[in-house]
Amino acid sequence: MPVNIKYLESFQEDEYFHVIAKAVGGNVLFRNDENKVYFLYQYFHYLSSYIHTYAFCLLDNHVHWLVKCTKERELKEYLLLLEKDKRKKHQNHFIDGAITFERAVEYQWKDFFISYAQAYNNRFHRKGTLFVNPFRRIAIQDEAHLSRLIIYIHANQIKHRLENNIDQCRFTSYHSILSKNSTKLKEKKCLKYLEVKNLLLNGINS
Repeated sequence: MPVNIKYLESFQEDEYFHVIAKAVGGNVLFRNDENKVYFLYQYFHYLSSYIHTYAFCLLDNHVHWLVKCTKERELKEYLLLLEKDKRKKHQNHFIDGAITFERAVEYQWKDFFISYAQAYNNRFHRKGTLFVNPFRRIAIQDEAHLSRLIIYIHANQIKHRLENNIDQCRFTSYHSILSKNSTKLKEKKCLKYLEVKNLLLNGINS
């Protein structure tokens, strides 16, 4: 079944998006915690220069993110620092203006999904597609939408009855957002902008 066009919005610089990746059919994306750790490692490795991550939640058969695209100028500056022969074809095409910012970000997401799927298939002697393609991305409309999404993402394991309360949820950004330690998330801005701690506790428990 084709994905509704409303879930395939174009990535735009300096804009927030809700990104959703799902496993095909009755498959799962993760069979153990090791898979989830590797998935997050690959995610930040591939996408940290393209997007800023504000929230995420991993479930066995799908993943949610709240991200904000970097600025087009900043992405080009980063890519120009890479040696040309080590850049991917789509990265050179973006620098040369042959593809748009939207396509550059989308290609990088797909490279991330492919890298994980290949490792997963090798690990479990599996063949074939792992992720639903195209993956979903929904533009955030306003502050209220952003606030609701932060609650939704962090409550997703509770929604699916995998855990009973937010403190039990693992492989989400919740604990990192509230942590005083350095993380790869934009948690400090998120806390300041939305008062995430109270928002999450009040929203999830209401």
